[in-house]
Amino acid sequence: MSSENSSELVHDVKDSATLSELFDKAFEMFNDLNKTTEPTNSSKVQSDVKRTMKMLEDATKLVSIVDMFSGNESFEEVATENIKYFLLPAFLGTLATKICNSDNRMNIVNVAEIYFVDFLKRAKAYGLTDIEIPEIKSESEKESTSGRVRTNAELITEMVNRRNTKLQRYKEQKELELRLETLKANLSNPNIDDEAKREYFVTLIKLYVNLTIDELSSLAAEKPILEHMKRMSKSETMSDQAIMKHKPTPHKLQPIIITRDEMQKKVYGAGYPSLPILTVQEFYDQRIKDGDWPDPSQQQQNSKCLQNVVNTGATGSEEDDIKKEGMIDADDPDTLRQLRAMDEYKDTHRRGWGNRANRS
Repeated sequence: MSSENSSELVHDVKDSATLSELFDKAFEMFNDLNKTTEPTNSSKVQSDVKRTMKMLEDATKLVSIVDMFSGNESFEEVATENIKYFLLPAFLGTLATKICNSDNRMNIVNVAEIYFVDFLKRAKAYGLTDIEIPEIKSESEKESTSGRVRTNAELITEMVNRRNTKLQRYKEQKELELRLETLKANLSNPNIDDEAKREYFVTLIKLYVNLTIDELSSLAAEKPILEHMKRMSKSETMSDQAIMKHKPTPHKLQPIIITRDEMQKKVYGAGYPSLPILTVQEFYDQRIKDGDWPDPSQQQQNSKCLQNVVNTGATGSEEDDIKKEGMIDADDPDTLRQLRAMDEYKDTHRRGWGNRANRS
């Protein structure tokens, strides 16, 4: 073996180990997010969701670059250590649905649908499921196919079929969850064989096939609501629209799927805009210039003005006290008269008397 081939082999082994560690860490964080009792819209959960998605996206890019999955191979030909990467789009779609505080919920729904459908297509291509994968249609396609009105008999038949399918899927899901708990307990065994690992991830993939179908159904029900809200938002007043114009456009979530050509087109393709590189000082100056952050020079000037007012007030009060003491020592008649009058007033007006009207 030549030295060049040997170095390439070592590099591939290192990349494989890095990819496996990256996925395992993201998988652990994904499970923690599913078990957390904190609100989904909390800052901590949202930060963990975005961090986990970034790790899964990086793992997806690595899987695509090495061209791990091929349409010409069967599932039996897939190495045991590579089966877990089937779950990447399912995990990304699940995390996308957890993103909150976004001004473009429809974009998140569309991205989640792309991930879920990609996961189902790959599972079906490798014979892990035989379900009918739903087609995600655009608005024009929906309008063109909604002209024909179905009869009541067709609607009832469809409802019954959906209910029976849902009950069967629910039963399968419970069986898969019980089986998964048993396999997960054996997964921590250091002497576990490849067959047990393989069965664990196959069971997990089948479980997420059922979960993905439910998620797609929920997203399909959410879309009409979002479309209605979008139509309602168009009737905003001119002042509201003017405010929205000055509001910065949030960064759109972009799907990254396990397909080399698609990934290169979306990420590495020709004409992909390069991200601006700024130093910390340049970024800080830009924020001050845009008015997002306060100007430190103005803050320092304002603090000095306030300090001068405090110092001036304190100095004036001290000068008045010194002047008053000097006049008392000099037996100033006006000052002595004022002090005697104050003493007489205190003798006839005790402290706390005040206005006692309407009191018993």
